[in-house]
Amino acid sequence: VTTILTADDGSHAKILLGPQCPDVCFMEGGLPDMGADELIIWVRRNANKALRFLPIIVLSGYTQLRMISAARDAGAHLVVRKPLSPQTLFDRLGWVAKFDRAFLETPGYVGPDRRFHTVEPPDGNLKRAADKDQAPPPALQASS
Repeated sequence: VTTILTADDGSHAKILLGPQCPDVCFMEGGLPDMGADELIIWVRRNANKALRFLPIIVLSGYTQLRMISAARDAGAHLVVRKPLSPQTLFDRLGWVAKFDRAFLETPGYVGPDRRFHTVEPPDGNLKRAADKDQAPPPALQASS
């Protein structure tokens, strides 16, 4: 890590992110002036094409389904519950960096493909019954 940008709120984050594109964005789930979902939508629909693909990890102690769904539906890569250990943060960052998820652009959604058919979720907990029936992708199979 060579440069770390910090912002106190969503408006300041927009100013910092406008002319540049960091490698990853850790975002608080509840910003003082807007919800994380509002800032994520701004990033995903930004004219700067590189910024639109920015990996976004939302950190929040408030993990009710409504907030998680809003962040996911806005285009966040992951939502991580606080408090979190350094190992958890490292694992989630590594997962986002290692597995390049396809990006979708539709009138109602811009962001990473939310389906995990080719990549297992970082916690290993598959959510759909159909996912459990599939063999793990080659990258995740145990080596002999």
